[in-house]
Amino acid sequence: MATPQHTGLTFEKLVAQIAPEVSNTFTVEQLEAIKRVFNSRVWTRHSLDIRVSVPIPGLRFYLVLLAGSERRSKMRLRSEKCLYPFWTPANTLFVIGFLMILSACGYTIFSVASFSLTPLTTLDYPTSIPWINDKSECEHTSRVWNDGKCWDSEHSPNF
Repeated sequence: MATPQHTGLTFEKLVAQIAPEVSNTFTVEQLEAIKRVFNSRVWTRHSLDIRVSVPIPGLRFYLVLLAGSERRSKMRLRSEKCLYPFWTPANTLFVIGFLMILSACGYTIFSVASFSLTPLTTLDYPTSIPWINDKSECEHTSRVWNDGKCWDSEHSPNF
């Protein structure tokens, strides 16, 4: 909920934006009535409130993402739907771009994960075991002695 100071600043900003020829016509009672409306308004924060300036050279660009429980009336929702339609050309391009980036990220993550979970090959490559120099020790470990070396026929390059 906003503090009275915050509401007062908002009210003062509103009055400052009204043309002097109009604001000079307000009576003290009218200004007090408007101020009471501002003070009675309950300002609450959204559950999700992300506001960032996007540093694009040459452009002043910002992004706002708000989410929370819906408290607007059905009548207000209908009027805002007409005032702020979702499927504008800019919104459509943004949604398509966002979905393309999301798809590319998902594909990349899935590819890396599936590649790391599958073995490179199921073939085995025989390899000599350099630390076994004796035929009896080699045969004791269920390997094959050949040409003066101990060979392991089940060696995998994924090891």
